[in-house]
Amino acid sequence: MINIQRNFFVENILLEANLLDKNKIKNIPYKDYINTSIKEDLAIIFLDIDRIEERKDIIKDITKFKNKNNKVIFIPFSKKEEDINNLIDNIEKKKLSNILNININKLGIKKKIDKKREKIFKSYLSLEIILTLSKVLSKIISILNNRDIRLASVDLDNTCWTGVIGEDGIKKIFLDNHQKKSLYFINELIKKTGLLFSIHSKNNEKLAIKGIKNKFSQYKNLITKSFKYINWDPKVISIKKIAELVNFSKKNIIYFDDNISEIKQINKFLLKKNCLWIKNSYFFYLYTKSLYISNISKEKNLNRFKDIKSNIKRNEVTNNKGILDYIKTSSVKVLFSTRKIDLNRFVEMSNKTNQFNSNYMRYNLKSLKIIKKNNNIKLITFTVSDKYSDSGVICSLVLEKRNNFHIINEFLISCRALGRDLEYIFLSQIIKKYSIKNLIVPYKLTDRNVPFIKFIEKIKLKKNTINYWLNLNKINKHSIEYEKYIKIKTN
Repeated sequence: MINIQRNFFVENILLEANLLDKNKIKNIPYKDYINTSIKEDLAIIFLDIDRIEERKDIIKDITKFKNKNNKVIFIPFSKKEEDINNLIDNIEKKKLSNILNININKLGIKKKIDKKREKIFKSYLSLEIILTLSKVLSKIISILNNRDIRLASVDLDNTCWTGVIGEDGIKKIFLDNHQKKSLYFINELIKKTGLLFSIHSKNNEKLAIKGIKNKFSQYKNLITKSFKYINWDPKVISIKKIAELVNFSKKNIIYFDDNISEIKQINKFLLKKNCLWIKNSYFFYLYTKSLYISNISKEKNLNRFKDIKSNIKRNEVTNNKGILDYIKTSSVKVLFSTRKIDLNRFVEMSNKTNQFNSNYMRYNLKSLKIIKKNNNIKLITFTVSDKYSDSGVICSLVLEKRNNFHIINEFLISCRALGRDLEYIFLSQIIKKYSIKNLIVPYKLTDRNVPFIKFIEKIKLKKNTINYWLNLNKINKHSIEYEKYIKIKTN
């Protein structure tokens, strides 16, 4: 739910942004103050500050949100540009990390005020500002509601920096204040959450790399922890390459570019709502701060960049010499855990894994704690490392004993770990440890879990519309040639 507050007519903005239907909009009261005791996760506050005598009260009220869980979009309006600028500048000094202030003066609209409309439409805002603000709000809310952005992909020229490096040269390109803040937000997300970052630019590679090292010197993670695709190909080609490499759902990828033609091309591949046109650097700031607000508290995965970079090396070995050669030469170690279980990681995998997911149970922490107390059910995780990197916990299972058979209620493997045949090892280990004679895996067939279905089809004994019965001999045949080269420990 969204809490909407206003003290003047903003119906047209709300309707254009598809935030509420007409009947609900009519019920929003007009109040010349800010309600700070709201329960909703997101608040949007429209305030005509010309109607308010004490501007200091606005700042005090906005500041009250600082230590709360609410996300707040604050949009002040005035017929005087200077009053909006001064108010927002004073609020920004408070450094409120959960507040996004939108300054309508910086949206690149020449005519923001149209007094002729006021008598007819109850608002002095021009049609252009209403339409622009509606589109921006729609994009921002989409970002604020997406708490699992794993990859941010960006253009360079007139997006990350101002100028075209191939024409202006390194000395003439620069970062304005909005770009500096935007890169700060991305850098912090990389550092604190493990956000992946990729750069896509039509440029001379050597020149662009020099520019990145020079201009991003204050944002080390953007230099050292980024995938760089710099060439003269259409950007959609490199976007497809990075999407294939990271193997994320398209809803987990966000793209920024100042070139609307590039945006329209990439719209056809990624989700349209996640492709953001950077009309000017202020838009870059609004969208990246929204990304920061929504994702800064997400589960950390600081090893993701290193592990994906390592996957490139792993793939080179497996593609050229085969999986067995990879296992023989890579010092693979597996930790089989049944006691020391990271429940938070288990919950994360259950709710975010889609490609190798047997049953989409979507467990929460409470349900796992209850399951853990059941003597007939085992929570199991597998942690994997090799000479390239430590992949961490990449497999989670819920194994239940029933009479003369066992059933895997949930079978999850991180997309980062696919392609190494480790799934055979995981099943082999639980079969041995629990002396399993009959093993059943319930499943749900979706358009997302094709990797799971392809695997389970290889080792099935039989199936019906809800269950697979596994052929234990086939599992053993595959795993036995690998296991002698893998160090396996249990806890």
